[in-house]
Amino acid sequence: MAASIKTNRKRKAVSKNKKKGWKKVDISELEDFLEDERLQERTGGLVADKTDDSLFFVDKTVKEKPEGEADDEGKKGSVQIPLRKSQRKNRPLRCFSNLEPDPHTKPAHIPHNIRTTPRLSKQERDRLANKKPTAKQLQAQKQSKDAREDRIKNRVGRWNLKVNADLWDDQPADKDVDGDEHYLLVTKKRRVNVPSYYHKKTSTLPAVEVPHPGASYNPAYDDHQDLLWRAHEVEVKKEKAMQKLFNALDAKFPSKDDAPTQQTWLEEMSAGLHSDPTREDEVALPAEDLDKISVNPPVRREDLKTRKQRRKERERRIEAKRLARAKVVKQKKNEFNRLKSIKKEIRKEELAKEERAKRKEEMLEKNKDKPKKLGKYKYEDPDLELQLSEELPGSLRLLKPEGFLIKDMFHSLQKRNIIETREKAKKSKKRRPKFFERKSHREIT
Repeated sequence: MAASIKTNRKRKAVSKNKKKGWKKVDISELEDFLEDERLQERTGGLVADKTDDSLFFVDKTVKEKPEGEADDEGKKGSVQIPLRKSQRKNRPLRCFSNLEPDPHTKPAHIPHNIRTTPRLSKQERDRLANKKPTAKQLQAQKQSKDAREDRIKNRVGRWNLKVNADLWDDQPADKDVDGDEHYLLVTKKRRVNVPSYYHKKTSTLPAVEVPHPGASYNPAYDDHQDLLWRAHEVEVKKEKAMQKLFNALDAKFPSKDDAPTQQTWLEEMSAGLHSDPTREDEVALPAEDLDKISVNPPVRREDLKTRKQRRKERERRIEAKRLARAKVVKQKKNEFNRLKSIKKEIRKEELAKEERAKRKEEMLEKNKDKPKKLGKYKYEDPDLELQLSEELPGSLRLLKPEGFLIKDMFHSLQKRNIIETREKAKKSKKRRPKFFERKSHREIT
């Protein structure tokens, strides 16, 4: 029953005339054949193309056997009989003999009695028996001990205080005093580390400036005139600054009398709109012709360029570009020949840099006592306090006090760059509340 059952599997129809069906064709035999040919080409060439003499040879050497041995025919010597053609066909190629193991090579000697444990000397055996550590082990133990002591010292060192100073002493101790650093800082026995610029003064000006001799109540004539001249220079400088501001702003605009009026503005804006009856040479054009008039000048036939002129211009432009590129290449090549001039230029730049640094240093030295702009506003010297010749009192009893000491100290701090320049804060205007009188509370008059 089972033998009579036939499979209904049909062979797939594959069209071999299309590239799509090439993958479904069995080409294993063809691949084996090609692989065999490639192997023959790698190992001396195709066997089918070789002659019989190159493939086979007759071995006529006589192989002698030792005495006592005989071949099948009972003879001591034997001659190798040539193989038949069928035997030669199945014989392996001689070129494959290189891949076979060489019978003359001796096998590798593999020792089987290797000692697994190293052989120790007498000193090593004694050390192991007495459990004596080596030099490296001793060094490791010492390092571990030192590290442990450091950890303990860092952990409890700040609480194990050794105080050798009086807590109630007003004089701070020196930096070399014995004791914990944290304890000395807390008890004010050692000063806190300050930055390097802490002791550097911001300005060399004195904290209290000595007033000018001319500001005395009974000054000398020359000192008083010198003070008046200084005040005059300050006022002249202020007047020049105001005049400069006026020339930059107000002077560029007309005054109220010279300002244009509505009538002059209308006349200026309407200039050219109305026809002038005095001009008769103008020809009125219709509105449709006005749009056709071009703004550009008319082109004459003589101004048109020919094809030859345009070609010459194009050639001149190309030649100019070529010359510019050649000039750049030539300059780059000449850079190697102008090493001396390059060194001179570098030296010149270095000298200029040194000169700038020197000028900058001189400027800093010159302006070291001048106030700097530390904030939003720039420092300005207050007005000089002086009295005219007719205002000078005759005695100290008639002298009226001027100025304010706290303001002078405040300006001194700003001038010496200790605090930034400030201005007096403006008071915000408080709006007055509106009062309304109720009709019921209005006073009857």
